[in-house]
Amino acid sequence: MKVNRIIKSARLGYATMRHMIIVRLKGGMGNQLFQYALGRALSIKNNTQLLLDTSFYKNPGFPVRTYDLGVFNIVEQFADPKDIPFLYRTMRGRWAKLVTALYTKILPTPGVERFFHFDPSKLMLGPDAYLDGYWQSPHYFAQYEDVIRRDFTLKLPPSGEVAKLQEEISGVHAVCIHIRRTDYVTNNLHNVVGTEYYTEGIARIAEKTQIDAIYVFSDDIQWCKEHLSFAYKTVFVGDVYAGTKGEWHMMLMSSAKYFVIPNSSFSWWAAWLATYPEKIVIAPKRWFTDDSIDSRDVTPAQWIRI
Repeated sequence: MKVNRIIKSARLGYATMRHMIIVRLKGGMGNQLFQYALGRALSIKNNTQLLLDTSFYKNPGFPVRTYDLGVFNIVEQFADPKDIPFLYRTMRGRWAKLVTALYTKILPTPGVERFFHFDPSKLMLGPDAYLDGYWQSPHYFAQYEDVIRRDFTLKLPPSGEVAKLQEEISGVHAVCIHIRRTDYVTNNLHNVVGTEYYTEGIARIAEKTQIDAIYVFSDDIQWCKEHLSFAYKTVFVGDVYAGTKGEWHMMLMSSAKYFVIPNSSFSWWAAWLATYPEKIVIAPKRWFTDDSIDSRDVTPAQWIRI
């Protein structure tokens, strides 16, 4: 048994003999939360260590993204470069992408995401696994939902005007509207959701419950002020309420009772983390510009897709 373990470790390129689940973080905060959630679930299931690989953010080709999870009460242990199996180490240079694509197809890489919708085989991975994907489905961590919710509380809850706004939002029948623009305007994968979607979403919520106010969050709040108008009291929440990583925006959004979110992982988490027992979440049926991508598993069953 010990010999088999040594052979396996040598083949994968592990420098140590301890068990570990390593998750490669990439993208913005919303993506990182999904990636961490699967890693955390597997580490609990296998009773093993969880390590975070943040090498993506050291690549000069991706200067607009940063590691964002440090604001949460997560299990925060970082992978040393020598902990990462050779097959998964970040390669640089002209031929890096080609070489990486070739060996991930030829060699066994069970922790790599092969398609977007939920893959139950990933939950069967053992105590030594390297995870490289986006894992955007609540099915990946459904068994450990309470743990994930605790992990995703803030280390430093806001005070002052931000705390005051949180109390205001949570005290009324508030609808959280999130508008994702900036990178989505020129994004070939994710389309910008039109204003008519938000109008219909609000109408769907109004059919079911009372609406006291609408709180608008966005990465382009000025555009929202110029182009959005609703038949309810509307508050446009500016960047001063965002926090260092956008964490206050997420916390404020999750204080609402009802949601109309775009195809964004950031607002997905704000809606999922909301604790109001009768919350209503409206999400777009079309998550990608490419309709061949199966996004049926991206949202919980009780959310309304329109």
